[in-house]
Amino acid sequence: MDQKGQFSLKLVQKCPVCSNDYTTGKIQILEEEGNSFLAYLTCSFCSSSILIRVMSMPHGLVGNAILTDLAADEVMFFSEENTVSSNDVLEIHDYFSKQGDFIEKFK
Repeated sequence: MDQKGQFSLKLVQKCPVCSNDYTTGKIQILEEEGNSFLAYLTCSFCSSSILIRVMSMPHGLVGNAILTDLAADEVMFFSEENTVSSNDVLEIHDYFSKQGDFIEKFK
């Protein structure tokens, strides 16, 4: 990992759940692409995990983090799946509209 990635991970030092410090052994870089990377951090104390996407922009670093219950390999598995399009959603809606009461089917 380059210097930019090492500096960027210092922005997230504490677990959002228990406020303990992250250790470097629990940080995984899942993907590096151009000027951004995706990291997976697991807290050694409470075992909660977050996904972080950090991008280097002309005006500085921009990052997003999300708490997740997925394992690192699950994140990568689902990232390779096809995206759901608006047509997919409409197709499912039409299907269940024709099937009757959706909730009743699951009772």
